[in-house]
Amino acid sequence: MQATTVSPEYVKSALRGAIIAGYDPEEILKAQGLPPQMLSNPRLRISTSAFAGLSQALIELLKDETWGLLAKPTPRGTFSLMAKASLSCENVLESLKTWRDLTNWLNTSSSSHMLFNKNGGYIAFKCKKANGVHDNYVIECLISSCHRFHCWLANEFLPIERVDLAFEAPSYSDEHRFVFYGAPIHYGQKKNAIYFSRKTLEQTNLRARDELSELVDQHLSYILNQTRHSNTASISVRLWMEKLFREGTGLPLLEDAAKHLGLTEQTLRRRIKKEGNTFMQIKDDTRRDVAMYYIKQSQLSIEEIALRLGFSEASSFIKSFKRWANVTPLVYRNL
Repeated sequence: MQATTVSPEYVKSALRGAIIAGYDPEEILKAQGLPPQMLSNPRLRISTSAFAGLSQALIELLKDETWGLLAKPTPRGTFSLMAKASLSCENVLESLKTWRDLTNWLNTSSSSHMLFNKNGGYIAFKCKKANGVHDNYVIECLISSCHRFHCWLANEFLPIERVDLAFEAPSYSDEHRFVFYGAPIHYGQKKNAIYFSRKTLEQTNLRARDELSELVDQHLSYILNQTRHSNTASISVRLWMEKLFREGTGLPLLEDAAKHLGLTEQTLRRRIKKEGNTFMQIKDDTRRDVAMYYIKQSQLSIEEIALRLGFSEASSFIKSFKRWANVTPLVYRNL
């Protein structure tokens, strides 16, 4: 079960290149079985799988792996080329160097540089966006795609030490804790970069060539649905809550979360606060995403979903869902 949902802000950003090219965004969404209402409803989220399908459809429509968001298109097959080249590298550091070199050599309106020492270092990206593209979705994608591909290459989650972004925090910055797995994010920096420790850089490439075709064929689905791992308290609590809601074993309590993580309540609360979150907000976000998953992906009744999520009455669940999505659960199911 992949319960994380995607903000409509990302949907609108992904559609921007198609809109500039003259396509009707509502028709594109309808063709993917997605509600056009999400263009005007800022709370109408979709599953990561649905977003992967939309992203792939936009690549096919525009013949551009960066969705028409860069000044020059990124030809289809670019990701495959970079993945194949990286496969022959011995470890993550060598592969990142290959990733940098190909990014610069391909000259598709994006460039990259690196800085590493005995303690670790970073790989940075910059790009020239297409006229009419004003947000920074494409640079977020360049960074997160690089990270998630290398997680695949090492066959292990690679911890992120830090992320630098050369723009101010957007209105949807809360989404970044999932994009970058809870890593510390610093806005308004001089570069867009992702940092790794020396230990991470020395992780061995464990993938074989016969594993590559499946990744290339489904790379957007893999990148967006990659199993979430993190050393942060917020993500760890979130994953624990998702398991409780899947099993329908009760309402998550701070005391139980602390016990699960081997911490005191005070320590857990302090760590979550330091990460810019609260236990109640994590619970609310997790309930929202699991509710949206069950409504769209299962045949469970609204009453059954409410019970799994720890609501004593369906009416309380419906009220909460309207706060989350601006529509009732039944309307959301039928969109």
